[in-house]
Amino acid sequence: MADRVPAGLTAAEGRKFAFTVGIAFLVLGAFVLWRELDRLATVFGTLGGVLLALGVAMPAQLGPLQRAWMGLAHLISKITTPIFMGVIYFVVITPISFLLALFGKRPLRVKQGASYWQVRPDDAQRSDLTRQF
Repeated sequence: MADRVPAGLTAAEGRKFAFTVGIAFLVLGAFVLWRELDRLATVFGTLGGVLLALGVAMPAQLGPLQRAWMGLAHLISKITTPIFMGVIYFVVITPISFLLALFGKRPLRVKQGASYWQVRPDDAQRSDLTRQF
């Protein structure tokens, strides 16, 4: 993953960013309007419309806006990812492990006396190990 978003965008990249985010804001605005929150719908609709207009009029100059948007996305991911992974661990993995232990299942334990070592003949040569996998 790239560490930085480039300062300048090509016209195609600028249009792609503006249309994607602009349409997302318009859809979000329509959903909020459906929920009868008119002020918020106006804000989202205006943001979406402005982004679409900028994507048509001057797509190559949207580099700073895209960098700010990606910075916000990175910040949000730093907060939400640990929360999401913690929920997955404590809500999914931990109960499954308790259920497995309750029923006596140990999927990672090697059976008593079992070994994964393979016995090699005494006359085995080092050249026999060239293609192990």
